[in-house]
Amino acid sequence: MENPFLSGKLLIVAILISLHTSGQTISHFKKHTAYLSSDELEGRGTGSRGAILAADYIAEQFDAIGLEPINENSYLQKFPYPGQDQLESNIVGVIPALQASDESIVFMAHYDAYGIKKTDENNDSIYNGARDNAIGVAALIELARMYKTEKPPLQNIVFVATAAEEFGQYGAEYYLENAVYNIHDITICLNIDGFNVSGPREDFFVMPRQGVDFIDEIELIAKKKGWIYRPPDWIDGMNTNFDTASFLRRNIPAFTLWTGNQLKGGGDAEQTDFGAIHSPDDEMNDNWNWDGVIDHLELYKAISDYFLSKPEGIKVTNPELFNSK
Repeated sequence: MENPFLSGKLLIVAILISLHTSGQTISHFKKHTAYLSSDELEGRGTGSRGAILAADYIAEQFDAIGLEPINENSYLQKFPYPGQDQLESNIVGVIPALQASDESIVFMAHYDAYGIKKTDENNDSIYNGARDNAIGVAALIELARMYKTEKPPLQNIVFVATAAEEFGQYGAEYYLENAVYNIHDITICLNIDGFNVSGPREDFFVMPRQGVDFIDEIELIAKKKGWIYRPPDWIDGMNTNFDTASFLRRNIPAFTLWTGNQLKGGGDAEQTDFGAIHSPDDEMNDNWNWDGVIDHLELYKAISDYFLSKPEGIKVTNPELFNSK
């Protein structure tokens, strides 16, 4: 006969462990985001000292987590960028599949930003890129940490922090031309560009929602975790602005996911001034609310877990939608 007292104690222990783990994850998020968006990194512009420091930091995190490097002992995938002598670097780490396979799922987040732009109108000339996309890279690192603590996956999982996204998706293009595994065997790419610092939410949307046939599956996965799919009307016009376009135009499923503005239990949250992206105002500030970070992270992971177990049957139905204008 089950001992209710013992069961209750075990439940309490499980809750305490979960809270401790969540607290550690949020602490890691803050550390990664604070460093990557700090003035020391000077906005992580292409060809800059700050971009090199950011790449080294991400590689150090991949190494500490225990991801496999792609080039002997290096996580750096170097490539040329037009008009500059300094090579750019994707940072790529791998968790190999349980059994040898070419099938892979790719997690991706760009780490570059706009660097330093001196203007007469603004005393602050550093475009720190905190929401776009230091925090997305933080999520990439923490998803890698989560997966590394689990048993080996059924497919290879590749984590890619891309360079030179803001001015033409050069890093994503280079990765696909020099991928770790056959690109025709990529099940899906889960791109992270921005992340929830608005507090707990219950609605979400994805991009793209046209030209692909897997949105219904994502909606169903999310619904099981209590999320409501509520896409705004404006999203499809931006489909070529993200690293996902490099995948989608090659007939490789890919998406980016954002949380919306609906509070848990219903009702819309008040608008919060986070500072505009692509400006010196994109910095960590006191308006950031980290309480929704774990839910957002776990939603990405739930979707990935689903496609790790079901590697077939989804496709891009209209790749021409994702060609650059």
